[in-house]
Amino acid sequence: MNEDLLCIEQFLNGEEKGFEVLVKKYQDRALNIVYSIIGQDRESEDIVQEVFLKIYHNLKGFKRKSQFSTWLYRIIVNTVYDFLRKRKNLEGVSDDSLKETIATYPCPKDVLLMKEREAIIQKALKSVPLKYRTAVVLKDIEGLSYIEISRALRCSIGTVESRIYRARQFLREELIRLGGVI
Repeated sequence: MNEDLLCIEQFLNGEEKGFEVLVKKYQDRALNIVYSIIGQDRESEDIVQEVFLKIYHNLKGFKRKSQFSTWLYRIIVNTVYDFLRKRKNLEGVSDDSLKETIATYPCPKDVLLMKEREAIIQKALKSVPLKYRTAVVLKDIEGLSYIEISRALRCSIGTVESRIYRARQFLREELIRLGGVI
């Protein structure tokens, strides 16, 4: 039995420590996924909190037919989609958000250039349609396999491959449009 299953069993047997271990193990990864999809710090943190609340209340329903991480990714994706549907926030990162991100770092030139590049990439990523963006974030940022992504998104591996290919095309075109950052 792997570590995640042991933590789940521990939690289901009344020991909160099992859930705490799962949160510590996956919270940064969850935040990275959410931020990469929506590009907003405050909302990303709220969504991750909501994800772990859902897991806390529904861990009994985890059927163990897949890895816990695959189930978690599915909950993350669904929660992000719900958030975007509610907010209808399908447009790019606001200029204020980009300025705030850049302004919070020290002045050295290298750090500033890195943050500007990150902001441009994040802005380009936001221009990618959601279903493609989600697939490319899970693959290129989180490093999931095509099988894991197909399970998390509930689609075929061929669909995952197609979405990732299309996402990379969208990104390439948008990065060129935004100033040739590739």
